[in-house]
Amino acid sequence: MRKSLSLLLALTICMLCVGCASTNSATPAPAAIKEPLEIKDGMAQPMLTWSDYRAEGYTNEGSDILRFCTYVETDKDTDGDGMADLVKAFVQVPRAAAEGKYKAGVIYDPFPYDAGFSEKLDAKNMYEKKPFDYNTLYKDGKKRTPASSKSSLEAAEEANPKDWNYSVPGGDTQAYDNASSYNYFLVRGFAVVSACGIGTYGSEGFEVCGMEPERDSHKCVVEWLTGDRAAYTDKTSGIQIAADWSNGNVAMTGTSYGGTLPFEVATTGVKGLKTIVPIAGIASWYDYTSSQGIPLLLEADYTNQLAAANSGGVFTDEEWTKIKPGYGSYLWQVHQDEEDANGDYADIWDAMNYADDYEGIACSALIVQGLNDFNVAANHADSMMQAFSKSGQTAKLVLHQGAHISLNGINVNGTLWEEILNKWLCHYLYDVQNGIENMAQVSVQSNVDSSWKTYDKWRDFSYEQVKATPVSEEQQTTLSSAGVAEYSSEVMGNPKDKSRANSDQAYYISLDSQKAARYTLDVPEGRTIFGVPEVRVKLSTQDADKDGLMVTAVLVDTKDDASDFDAFTSSEPLCETIPDKKVGKLAIGGGVPDGALREFTKLPTNAKVVSYGWTDLKNPGCGSDPKEYVTQTEGLENGAPYDYTFYMLPTAYTLEPGHSLSLVLTTWDPYRAFLDEDYKVNPQRDARYSYYTYGYTINNDSLEVRLPFK
Repeated sequence: MRKSLSLLLALTICMLCVGCASTNSATPAPAAIKEPLEIKDGMAQPMLTWSDYRAEGYTNEGSDILRFCTYVETDKDTDGDGMADLVKAFVQVPRAAAEGKYKAGVIYDPFPYDAGFSEKLDAKNMYEKKPFDYNTLYKDGKKRTPASSKSSLEAAEEANPKDWNYSVPGGDTQAYDNASSYNYFLVRGFAVVSACGIGTYGSEGFEVCGMEPERDSHKCVVEWLTGDRAAYTDKTSGIQIAADWSNGNVAMTGTSYGGTLPFEVATTGVKGLKTIVPIAGIASWYDYTSSQGIPLLLEADYTNQLAAANSGGVFTDEEWTKIKPGYGSYLWQVHQDEEDANGDYADIWDAMNYADDYEGIACSALIVQGLNDFNVAANHADSMMQAFSKSGQTAKLVLHQGAHISLNGINVNGTLWEEILNKWLCHYLYDVQNGIENMAQVSVQSNVDSSWKTYDKWRDFSYEQVKATPVSEEQQTTLSSAGVAEYSSEVMGNPKDKSRANSDQAYYISLDSQKAARYTLDVPEGRTIFGVPEVRVKLSTQDADKDGLMVTAVLVDTKDDASDFDAFTSSEPLCETIPDKKVGKLAIGGGVPDGALREFTKLPTNAKVVSYGWTDLKNPGCGSDPKEYVTQTEGLENGAPYDYTFYMLPTAYTLEPGHSLSLVLTTWDPYRAFLDEDYKVNPQRDARYSYYTYGYTINNDSLEVRLPFK
């Protein structure tokens, strides 16, 4: 999950940026152009001189790289004004391509935050409490009649840098900061397009996070890049502009929300989308917000909050006045539907399950996932790897020891990440025969020594049942949620307190016997867990009349002598960042400021979380597929035992010598409770928004722990 939207945004932007330092120097003179590209060792080489689009007094004149904005026309009229919505796109294209000297392959980043993001835009303050008909989002809008046309060169000559270089209204960020992440590729002759989708600042329509109209708006941008869609130089003049510099081959990439949209668009099978490189992308918004029938945060809704924070229309009174009645109603309806589901799989979530839409996939994928990312966890990468396998398309998976970040500046199995990505994009966008498509299907960074191992198949593992010994040595263990939320606040304290770095994950093993049951697992040292751990157990409760009763399962690595050890963990409780150290300079070329070569570093801790699982006591019998637990089980009997299986987060983890693996079962996840800044503890369930008290009993003899090993 996320700690906060602003933290997620800051981390995504900061860790993605390569060579994004600003300069106020004048725009440099153009370099000699080598046509069409300079390829060496299967990679594109620097051939252009970089210019800083944020520099004071920047113009396109004399720049090797041209910048301008276009407005791509979609099919739908989500805001109900009668016209097809327009999506703003910020284009960075080599001058040589715009001049017709060659056609450029396109890197398309659909990061919604880039146009404008503000946590001040709280969906709750925007609600119009009346029903909303989702069908209205799919109404066709009237298409514009072109008045004339312009070439990209002409558009670049007239471009106004204020169109992309502005402070976000109502926020505290600079627009299109993330676009600078692609300087490495710009100077190597690729074009880069940043479009944030309908409803974001500068675009028209409703921001409908995760819903099909959002997917389609980005699909339309891909269609414009392949010559199959109209776009305009602005919203009103009717002057059409074609992507006359594009070779029609597109790669979508991004991180977090920006890594989710490539998954979305890939399911459409749109022509021209040759590959995607999603980093920490979401495969299903249900699996991001919930697990096996239980919301992972106190409030079961989330997508409406993220939509609101990215809803550019509210940045200006004129635009907000126009869309407020319909959009406020939309946000309220999503809130109602997601809250009514209360962690169960429902229609609202089915519409945002991209892993289930595998039949449309027609491109390759290079999927990047942090093994210590508990914001967008590894189950999303797992789901999409399975989806691509079903589609018959090529997919590779890179699992690293970082968290919610990209791999810029990181050595991956002896090769710099930028070079891997360079080869991948050259192959799929320029048909360079460099063999990158034959790389191992899975590359995994070791938690022991940071080395890399490769495997031919992701779900190539066999389960073994391991002995689980209860620490209490009782036949039954009864747990209560009383005090768990208070405990999480008391133990975790201030998450910004860096002096707590060695105890970030210790609260799971320090819960007392009334709050948690702990089991020692008989796992030989040196074994590598590789896949999805499963825990099966019989549970009973005297609170069968309540819903939303979280049961949390956690696999925890500890040292046998209870001393501290070094592990890849965060300096804040299970946050999105893993520390890294700079180990050298990354020469990007083309005059781009040097980046940094990095290595993930370990921190001392006395407990390392390996994997999580969560389920609802109201949902026994859940399968591994969300569709297997569409609704809660009715008619549970107080005191009756029921079978539960936790399908935990996928992992690749090696148990070091002198270490032991434990299973902890508890009620509310203490960390989830801590994340909810507005949580309140109430022994009575007087509202959904309360951590109320409940309990359950574990039949210890029934416990089975099945671990996948390599």
